[in-house]
Amino acid sequence: MQSGLLNDTRYRTTTAREFNYLTAEYEMKWGAIEATRGDNNFAAGDDIVSFAASQGMDVKGHTLLWHQSVPSWVSALSAADLRDALAAHIRAVAGHFRGRVHAWDVVNEAVSDDGAGLRDTLFRQKLGDGYIAEAFRLAREADPSALLFYNDYGGEGSGAKSDRIYDLLRNLLAAGVPVDGVGLQMHVSANNRPSDAAIAANMRRLADLGLRIHISEMDVKVNGVAGSVDQKLEAQKSAYKSVVAICVAEPRCEAVTFWGVSDAHTWLTGETPLLFDAQYAPKPAYTGVLDALRRR
Repeated sequence: MQSGLLNDTRYRTTTAREFNYLTAEYEMKWGAIEATRGDNNFAAGDDIVSFAASQGMDVKGHTLLWHQSVPSWVSALSAADLRDALAAHIRAVAGHFRGRVHAWDVVNEAVSDDGAGLRDTLFRQKLGDGYIAEAFRLAREADPSALLFYNDYGGEGSGAKSDRIYDLLRNLLAAGVPVDGVGLQMHVSANNRPSDAAIAANMRRLADLGLRIHISEMDVKVNGVAGSVDQKLEAQKSAYKSVVAICVAEPRCEAVTFWGVSDAHTWLTGETPLLFDAQYAPKPAYTGVLDALRRR
């Protein structure tokens, strides 16, 4: 959800009617909250939480730590000062929303795209690999009742990155780090996505670790699909239906969220990746998701 769109009647009413679990797209990230050190602005995040509460909806906080949303002042900090700032940030944000969010994406996209290891972020450079465990422990301390998730893309099926995410989570759990679940973002293309079998197998091995699983940011691109507009939309419907059906069939897969409501507002410029078109009319993909949820 984007808080700035809540004044759009179609956005607000469609969201309230169709969904029961919201994720803040930008409003709870470090760069959005603390542009000036020590000066936290929670207004936009509070708008989302208030809207959700008015509609009886749950909220996932997103995200306490992500290398692409860091205030400019953070990069100049020494290692010791960065550790203090990071701790203060997590305590302030998770503490502010304590008891009002169902879950947190604690660390976002920490694994390198090639799966060779952890992404070489500012946090890793200055704090070492242990910054991930540290962030989860701080989050648990700040909000003991919230579920804590690791969130990433490109690890939904099989492959090096998927294996590295699995190893990261297994090692964190073995060390007693309080990780409750994993978010599989599922930014995919209708004609180029992990196979159903690979997604199901990956979910099962993550579930075997005792983790909860969320499909956390799903959208489906169609520009690469050959054929007419109707054929593209049918391919999109098939992708949505198949992936959501896999989640429905896996007992530890508890939620599916989509990275946007309608094609009028998507981060994928030039694509039409969501369940509702730019006029907020339901697309075939919407029917596909409903069919999967109803096990049709």
